[in-house]
Amino acid sequence: MIPRETASEMDEADLIRQVRNGNAEAFEHFVRTYQRRLTRIAYRFLRDAAEADCAAQESFLRAYQNIGDFREGSTFETWLTRICINWCKDRLKRRRRVVFFHEAPVRESDDEADEPEERAPAGDPSPERRAMGREIRERLALALDSLSPRQRVVFGLKHFEEMSIPEIAASTGLDEGTIKSHLFRAARKIRERLSEFQS
Repeated sequence: MIPRETASEMDEADLIRQVRNGNAEAFEHFVRTYQRRLTRIAYRFLRDAAEADCAAQESFLRAYQNIGDFREGSTFETWLTRICINWCKDRLKRRRRVVFFHEAPVRESDDEADEPEERAPAGDPSPERRAMGREIRERLALALDSLSPRQRVVFGLKHFEEMSIPEIAASTGLDEGTIKSHLFRAARKIRERLSEFQS
């Protein structure tokens, strides 16, 4: 019996060949399979639901138009994610403003993963706890603002998208040593900014 993951890769390789041979409908599989993930990743960067949806659609369009550049042996998901990340980075450059990863919503479940609105906290925190929470968020915003663009991207993919270091490397084109270095420096800067809140 062929393992499910291997069978899936074989199916996708066959679909890619069909798309390259002019069967545009075969590309629908990739849209159905990866649209939610791409939209979620784009939203981490752009903090705007409409723009995140646009980023996902543009990524699929670019992937379809450049399907001939896809190298078999790679995973289509990684290639597609890299296209999306690059589109988002270009969009942020055009916007000329910083997007803070801490503003991304907490993922409650798969059904809610694409929802941009913040979740209401459970219970009714005291005014003191609300004030402290607000100050921590402000400090975290400043800490994330102090990171380099690459550190912000890597930190967001690791801690908000829960991607592994090899996945980040494949998606960003950075080598694993560089990613680890960025994560270490980002964590150190954030710890320094939030040091007084640590027990």
